[in-house]
Formats: sequence, structure tokens, C-alpha cells
Amino acid sequence: MKRLSFVLLVTIVVGLFGAGSVFAQGTWNTGIDIQNLTGTAGTVTVAFYNADGSDAGSLNSAIDAWGSLNFYLPLESAPPEGGQYSAVVSSDVMVGVTSSQANYDLGGSDIYLGTSQPQDKLNFPLVYRNHTSGNWNTKLVIQNASDTAQTVTLSLYSVGETAPDATDTATIQPYAAYVFDIADAEYAAFGPYGSAVVEGTAPLAGVADNIRNPGTRVNVIESSYRAFGDAQAGDEVILPLVYKNYNLWTTGVNLFNAGDISTTVTITYTGTNIPGTVVDTIELGPNAMGIFYTPVNTTGLPDSWYGSAVVTSSDTDLYVVVASQRYRTTGAEGVAYEGSLRSEATACVSLPVVHNRTTWKTGINILNMGGVDANVTINYASSAVGIPDATQNIVVPANSPLTVYMPTDGTTGLGFYGAADVKSTNGQFLLINAAHSRADQGVGTNFVGINYTCP
Repeated sequence: MKRLSFVLLVTIVVGLFGAGSVFAQGTWNTGIDIQNLTGTAGTVTVAFYNADGSDAGSLNSAIDAWGSLNFYLPLESAPPEGGQYSAVVSSDVMVGVTSSQANYDLGGSDIYLGTSQPQDKLNFPLVYRNHTSGNWNTKLVIQNASDTAQTVTLSLYSVGETAPDATDTATIQPYAAYVFDIADAEYAAFGPYGSAVVEGTAPLAGVADNIRNPGTRVNVIESSYRAFGDAQAGDEVILPLVYKNYNLWTTGVNLFNAGDISTTVTITYTGTNIPGTVVDTIELGPNAMGIFYTPVNTTGLPDSWYGSAVVTSSDTDLYVVVASQRYRTTGAEGVAYEGSLRSEATACVSLPVVHNRTTWKTGINILNMGGVDANVTINYASSAVGIPDATQNIVVPANSPLTVYMPTDGTTGLGFYGAADVKSTNGQFLLINAAHSRADQGVGTNFVGINYTCP
């Protein structure tokens, strides 16, 4: 089957975690959502792999022009229940794909994008080991994106360190995945937080899974982000969604200096619900980490605020991971996503999964990167039986954010579940964050929209 540049070639798909890992309690399940980004009907194949590289089954389906698919693994014929798997998603049409995982027993959930551009070096700007009295730990899930076994090397750098504090190697079979559990004793020299690099001899894909209070049922948070390739570092990074004490949500903007010299980092916040901008700066040493934590070290940002932000660096390139948490008396939620470069913005953006259900709800946070108002059409493609597709037209002000909260601002019927294709019809470039919440389970997820060239 022909694999196109925008097809999700490799994604880490997590099924049910077995006992003995840091996720030892509760049941984890995965949903794979796929959106057709063309006007031509096509077919989709999802091939699953065990950790030893052996076949774990596959799923196949037709996909309508501009349509959407959902594979919720507990309801599918493959892969077998009770395991953890990697997957390759192929299609004969251009598609966008996300993978979401949730554990309602523990109250943990998040979502990430697959990649169509695996690389032999992966960068993870935010990694934990027993951070804050053992509450935060990280699993790095690495997939071999080639048809030949390869040995990969992990290097862990504690915050502020330029030489690795711990290293490790693993051999990964073709298209299989390996998990580096940073909570393991062999990584004791690393911590409590820092960064990681994984290098191989052939293409790799990777996801960082950060878990708060692993192995407990107390205020569990899961937040995941996709690994960065070297080309994803830049001196200007765009963040479509950040919070300061908005509905109990707070944000940490986590920075990693990819250069060998110090740099001045400036963050400019632009409000969505409270108009205006706020600017703050920090100095960041070579190969060092830093953070703008909105409740504590951001001057002048009002409470109950949410909006977008732009991070700039005076002398070096940065990787940026946005991590947001919501702490309540009944539990906690957390999400993470990767900051985007301005060069990644396009006039068309794919959101393979959005909700207007009685359970899950979605806010589509659109950032207009252009100097004039953006005329935007959102085409909703339903995966829910009996719920029709829908279309919506909005205007996003120049150089500004705007949020479409689907239950109140959208045009879909209650019960909608599917994809959203967002297009600026007058050619203004967009970046989007899709934020989902499920209040009855105390969980949330988010991801950055998939930018693609409009047909």
C-alpha cells in the first residue's frame, strides 16, 4: 500500500498495561482516530506488533472522502486483549491520525500524534524521575520504524547538566516498541527532572509518558507528548493554549536550550478571554532547562486567564513542551503538547478527534498567525451512528486566538464524535490546539492540530 508523506506511518499504540509496571492498577485502553484529508475515498490498515516484533494482528477499513474512522481497541478484533503494542497505520490517501489512551480506574488520560517522519535521533525536553517526592515519573516509549532490528542508546541529562548522568541501550525488533522506565533503579543518577536523547541507526518514533502518582489511585495525572526531531528546535515557538488559574487549570511552559551558549528567552502571552498581552523573560544557560510556570513566575498575567503564547530566544534554538494541570478536591487532570514553529503553520489543519458528547467535550483553540482576519470553515465529519456531519464558518481576528467550545459554540448535534477539518478560506496560516475534557471521570486530553498543505 502506498504511504504518503502525510500518512501516519508510525505510532505507539498502547493497549492494556499488564501488572508489574508503574501503571499497575486499573485498565488502560486505546482509541485510534483517523481523518481522510482528501476528496477521494480510500482504505486504511492498522498493523499491530508485539514487543518481539511478531505480528499481533491488523485492522482494515474503508474511509470516506473527508471522512473519519475510530478504532476503539476493546471493541476491535485485534490486537489481543491484555497487552501493549506498537502499530503502523497505512493508507492509500492522505490522512491524519491520533492515538489516545485512558485509564478511568486511575483517572489518567492523554492523546498524541503519530509521525510520518520517523528519525534516528529523538529529543525529549521534559523527563521526570521521582520528581516532587516521587510523584512524577516518565516512561519513554521508543518504536523501531524500520524493517530491521536496531540497537538504540538512551542518554539522560539532569536539569542544568551538559553530560549524561545515566545511559542505557536496548535492541528493538522491526516495528516493535521498547519502554525505558525512568523510575527504574538503574537510572538513579538522573533526576529529579531533565531531558533525554535516544539515538539509533535507523528511523525511530517515540512518545514520553509522564505520570503523576504512578501505582496509586490518588490524584493520578497522565500527560504525553511526541518526541522532537532536531529540525523541530527553533528560536520562535508558538503555543496555542496556556492557562493561569482558569477553571483550576494552570500551565508550565517547559523550555530546553538546544544550544551551547546562554540565551534570553521571552514569552508573550495573548489573552483569549481577557484581552491584552503580557511579556516576561528569563535567562537560560547552555543545554539547560527552564520554566515559565504561570501561577508563580509570570509577572502581570491575571488570574482566571487563558490564551496563547509565543516564546522567542535571543541566541539559540529551543524545544518547548507545554504541560497543564488541574487540581481539584476530588482528583486531578493533566495534559501536555509540543510547541510549534511558525514555519509549521498552514491554512489547513486536521483534528482527527473532537467531541460534543454527554461525556467528552472539546474546545478548538485556533491561533491566527496572519496579519488580517482569517475566514475559517470547520467541517465536522461524524463517526457516531445517527449523528450527522456539520459545517461552521467563523472569523478569527488577525494575530489573535479564538476558541470554539463545541457544546456551546459549535454546530454539531449532541452525541457528535468524529473529526474536524479546519480551513482558512482566505489563506491565513493557523495553529490549533484541541483540548478535551471528561468531567465525570476527571480526565482531560489535548493535542496540536496536524497542519497540512490545502488541496
